[in-house]
Amino acid sequence: MSSEPAPLTLDRVADCVAFEIVGIDLAEPLFLKSGEKVWIALLTCANFPAIQLELVNPLTADSFLLSLRRFIVRRGRPRTIYNDNGTKFRCASNDLSKLDWDKITRETMTNTKLWKFIPPSAAWW
Repeated sequence: MSSEPAPLTLDRVADCVAFEIVGIDLAEPLFLKSGEKVWIALLTCANFPAIQLELVNPLTADSFLLSLRRFIVRRGRPRTIYNDNGTKFRCASNDLSKLDWDKITRETMTNTKLWKFIPPSAAWW
């Protein structure tokens, strides 16, 4: 019996710019001196050894979308976003799917992003 490695997905080997394909995860909460909880969104590039950290406070879909917006302003719009099946990610994806992406594309001349969820209870992609 031979064990051959599985082929990498096209997203992991395609020629692209940094942060065009992004993985997002939330770190465990941090506690401030005031006792307030804050979370850190880890945005990792799939093709280059690069990471960006964004503060998420409080842990709501709106605050996560604000952190994603800050990321897009700094790095540009990612073509593909991968993340786990966390409830905040599902809610943010539902909010983004309600937008009229055709209108946004026409007005901003940018491509829409593709949001992919990894299977539940699966290891990170």
